[in-house]
Amino acid sequence: MFEFLSSIGPVLLLLLGWLMGLLSPGIAERIRRGYRRRDLVRAVLDELLGLQHLMAIVAYRIRARRSEVTNDFLDAIIPVLNNYKGPDRIEGMIEAIKTSRNIPEDERTTIHEAMRKPNVGLSLRQYSLPLITTQISDLTICSLAFQRAVLHVRFHLDLCNQFVPYSQALNDRTFSDLSPENREAVITNLEQGYKEYGDRAERIVEAITAIDDQYGDPKQCRQQRDPPAAP
Repeated sequence: MFEFLSSIGPVLLLLLGWLMGLLSPGIAERIRRGYRRRDLVRAVLDELLGLQHLMAIVAYRIRARRSEVTNDFLDAIIPVLNNYKGPDRIEGMIEAIKTSRNIPEDERTTIHEAMRKPNVGLSLRQYSLPLITTQISDLTICSLAFQRAVLHVRFHLDLCNQFVPYSQALNDRTFSDLSPENREAVITNLEQGYKEYGDRAERIVEAITAIDDQYGDPKQCRQQRDPPAAP
């Protein structure tokens, strides 16, 4: 028996070495994939939080124009503005928004109504997510839930961007020689468009908050499972 085991020992070692050679690349790749996924999620979150800050300011400006800056709205965006530390942070505006929260809601509405300039249009901008756009194929290493959440934000941002040239065209028409009825119709459509843009911006803010709540913790990045392999 001992002689038999001794004779097959080299064979077993060869088989073990062969098996380890097959498994090692897969194990190493799985480890590398986990680190890549963690780094990608962090990078995507950084870009989304920058967009969230900008969308919060846009939503505030549109609500201020419509005299609809409620306490609930301020309570939702002030933490977003406070927590953002990136290059687009506008300290003076953030402090002004925080100060306005101390004003009673009715009084705040009156102030915004008095400050409103109906004959001056808003200058809306198109926004982009360059990192997510260039790394869209790499998102497949993340969980399907994370992919859907990111693409949901991108979808609403695309809808926002589509309105920008439309609003510019409507605003240009206000300088044309229009009848009073046509001018009123153009302005009504323009103001409704501003509202829709602002509503969409608020959806983006809320969606990014949900993503940050779920994936902002590094532990959540590590705990994401690999997507199922294609059959």
